[in-house]
Amino acid sequence: MVNPRNSAIKSDINPLPKNKIYWKVVNCETAADSDSIRRVYQVLSMKNINSSAKTETRLGQAFKPIPAFVSGIIAGSIVTVYGTLTNVNLFKYIGSNSQDIIEFYRDLLSLSRASIISNQGLNGYFEKLNIRVDPIDFKVDALPSSICHQVIRVGDRINLKASSESGKETVEFEKFEKKVEGIIEKGTGSLAVESVEDETVLIEIDLLTDQPECRRKTPKIQQLEKLLEEKKWQTADEKTYEILLDLANREAEENLDRSAINNLNCSDLKTINQLWSESSGSRFGLKVQQNIYTETGNSLEEDLIKKYDPNLYIQFSDLVRWIQPQEDGKESWKSNNQLMYSLEAPKGHLPRLNRLEDGMEQEPGYQLISPNSLQVTSQEIEARNLFYARIKACQL
Repeated sequence: MVNPRNSAIKSDINPLPKNKIYWKVVNCETAADSDSIRRVYQVLSMKNINSSAKTETRLGQAFKPIPAFVSGIIAGSIVTVYGTLTNVNLFKYIGSNSQDIIEFYRDLLSLSRASIISNQGLNGYFEKLNIRVDPIDFKVDALPSSICHQVIRVGDRINLKASSESGKETVEFEKFEKKVEGIIEKGTGSLAVESVEDETVLIEIDLLTDQPECRRKTPKIQQLEKLLEEKKWQTADEKTYEILLDLANREAEENLDRSAINNLNCSDLKTINQLWSESSGSRFGLKVQQNIYTETGNSLEEDLIKKYDPNLYIQFSDLVRWIQPQEDGKESWKSNNQLMYSLEAPKGHLPRLNRLEDGMEQEPGYQLISPNSLQVTSQEIEARNLFYARIKACQL
């Protein structure tokens, strides 16, 4: 296990308690002012860095009679305090210039040279993950610069339910640590965490793509993934709406109101969109629908969302084939059973999310009927406007 004192420790982390295991991944590449580093080095090495001869400073002359053990403790304390206050890994900057102090501090902490080198050699991957585990309650936290910042949620912790062994905290902690090490080594993998809802959630990480990704997969999203893999499109459509209700905490209401749609979590929407897109060869999904929506002239600007244009909305709906022509020349909306649940369906046909408008308030006296007798409500148009505006804002 990598000793956490290898790395700079943020001041908001509790001190390491006795008999408690502690592991975290931090960003060891924090930029630091060069003059500050030079001054700290001068204090640690007790050499005048502005002199070519590297003559001893007055501090160095004063400390000369003091035993190396005492001066080493003082130097080690400076490293710890400076790292705590600035989040700067001084090992990186002074390791090659102040070998005696580093050797002493390494021995003081029982650190092997291999562990220090290993920790420094993985800075890039540590920076991409930038997650940590609390040593007391085993909660997992993603720092703001982490690719998993929006994916790992408040209250997530190491999944202790997975083990019935004695000392299960230690067992599951070690498993979690090995999982992270495997992700760093291979570039991909997943972590199982326990959410505040007492659900086992998968955190999938991919560091090998051009833009490293982190996905959160709740049990329901895992179910959606399985349905899409099996090409069960109709059930997947229904499951997608169920997931949106769950994410918005609107299961009791069984609908999404304006506020719920506006605040849907972007990382969750991205995961849903990716699952639909990947399973259909980019034929289905939220983003492809949003693109068609705007290409047909529908506006997603906030001040225009309620300026309904039924003709543009009907044009969009016709392109994705949600409208059913009848023998008498009139038109009607396709029911769920009339939709095409196959890859032969038009682009953007799925997911239909047929009940998306259920939580919208109807505009007084607003009822549109197209020339072909197709009824269009203000709730339907507003719901789609808000939903695709959210998709656009999340930059899926």
